[in-house]
Amino acid sequence: MTDDTTEIVVSRILNAPVETVWRLWTDPELVTEWWGPQDYTSPSASIDLREGGSYVFSMQAPDEQGGAESFTGGVYTRIVPLERLEFTQSITDADGEPLPPDQLPEGFTQGIRTSVEFAAIGGLTELTITERGWSRSLMSVFAYAGMHQSLDKLTTDVLRGITALEG
Repeated sequence: MTDDTTEIVVSRILNAPVETVWRLWTDPELVTEWWGPQDYTSPSASIDLREGGSYVFSMQAPDEQGGAESFTGGVYTRIVPLERLEFTQSITDADGEPLPPDQLPEGFTQGIRTSVEFAAIGGLTELTITERGWSRSLMSVFAYAGMHQSLDKLTTDVLRGITALEG
């Protein structure tokens, strides 16, 4: 971290076991159910879940915001099953290639170092997401809000449905 960068930390206690929450982060079909901020959809996700493997998640804006599809992708750098995911995060094209600086929103930082920690607390899961290396800009504020909105979708829609199926 430098004076020009910041980190984003989001933590939630989820009413589901670690195994379920892990699947929500590692099963591409489940990722498409919650990825992206409020009113956005995720038409596709691909995951090569191994250290050195890559992922690409799509995100589509609602029609009233132009309906554009964008992609987030990166490489898994560390995987401890049911405990921790570490990966890079960038805006990419549909194939997962990071976009060049002239195609990025102002203030957007590529190559964010992200960790997602899964901790069992009884039958619940404490989920902690840390994103390191954001430039101190409006984009880091949007990223923080977007992650909260994504987790809102995960907990109110997807997790409720999965828990009902497993129960």
